[in-house]
This record gives sequence, C-alpha cells and structure tokens, in this order.
Amino acid sequence: MKMKYRLTCVLVLGFAVTAWGQQSAPTPATPADSGPTLAATMQFIQEKLSEQGQVGWAETASNGMTGRKFVNVSDVMADPASCSLFITYTIDITIELAKGHTLKPGFNADDLHTHTVATDTISFKQVEKITVEKKQDVVNQAYAEAGHPDITVTVTPPVFSVKLWASSAVFSEHTSTTKGKQAPVEKDATSKWDGFTIRDEETANKVAKAMTHATELCGGGVTKKELF
Repeated sequence: MKMKYRLTCVLVLGFAVTAWGQQSAPTPATPADSGPTLAATMQFIQEKLSEQGQVGWAETASNGMTGRKFVNVSDVMADPASCSLFITYTIDITIELAKGHTLKPGFNADDLHTHTVATDTISFKQVEKITVEKKQDVVNQAYAEAGHPDITVTVTPPVFSVKLWASSAVFSEHTSTTKGKQAPVEKDATSKWDGFTIRDEETANKVAKAMTHATELCGGGVTKKELF
C-alpha cells in the first residue's frame, strides 16, 4: 500500500501521489472450477489489507538523504456487488538531511515532514495485471524515471508493493497533503497503476493471488495462475 502506497514517494525530488478513474468492462460467467466465491475473495482481501495496520521503513539514498515513511491503513471496504475496493490510509514522511547539508533559506524543519490522507477506489473489472515488487526496486525505478539513475536507495526493513496495472488511467485517488505547517492541499488524480505496501513477501503474494482471482471473477484482464 498507496501499501496506493497507491503512491511512490521519491526522496528529495518530492512526494507524488497517483490516482485513478473508471471505465466499464463486461463481466463473464464464472467458471465452475473458479475456486473461492467473489464474496469470499473480497473478504479475504479486505481482511489482509486491514491487518497491515501501520507499516514503516527507511529509504536511505546514495546522496546521503534518508526518508522515514509510515503508511497506516485506517479503513478498507471490499464490495463484491460492484467489484470495487475502497481504501483510506495515511502516509507520513520525514526527510533527514545528509550530513553537512542545511535547509535552503525560507525553509524550516517542519517542511521536512509531510502528512497525507489518501482515499483510493479500485475496480477489479479494470485491472489488467498484478505484480509483487520489492519497495526498494519501486523507489529506484522512480528515481531512474525522474532522470536520476545516479541515485540509488536502500530500503530497511524490506517491504513489498502489490501493484495493480491498467493500460489507461482508470484508478482514482483523492489526497489531502499537509507539508509542515502549511495548509492542506486537496487533489484528485487518475493513474494507470495503484499499489499497496505489505510488510512481508508471503502476505504480499497471497494478496496478489486473491486480487488476481477477484479480477478474473469480475471480468478483468488478469489470467489466473494459482489461487490463494
């Protein structure tokens, strides 16, 4: 998560939150050998995401900066009737300056802390691919895509991202972000992917398999390989 950690936060470069919209997709008949029902599958997803509670880690960059991040899931609702997942969580990020670095004029220590409340809506009808990735790989890829392949990050302890993908921006998210003592900034956005931060790989794989099954039952584009 965000977990969307529907969300990838890039050290020093800033904090970006991605989000998503909706489009229709046909729902085929459920195969007889499809395993757990959609209701049971959605309940499993809801329970596993809720169990994560607060997940914390540190991202130490090769330029000496460290970001301490905490994602806390406060509310999850998996609705089988609409094939949708609704999740609310908070993200707290504190940046620690590299040794010998100081803040630019006009900035103070409060500006090194960001608090975000995010609400994501995901339709499994529109998911096309689901992956499990190490958070460290996700962050390093974000640096590379931002034009900074020279910066690499080590994530401790290791945490994992379950990421859902689509070929168009179908995932939606509303965020309220407060930087330091500034006023909150509200934002609605859409994206081609959303994700959840999970503290251990075994649970991440189970959640990904359950979401793959839910996507298949809802008529999404994922091909089932193994039930959870």
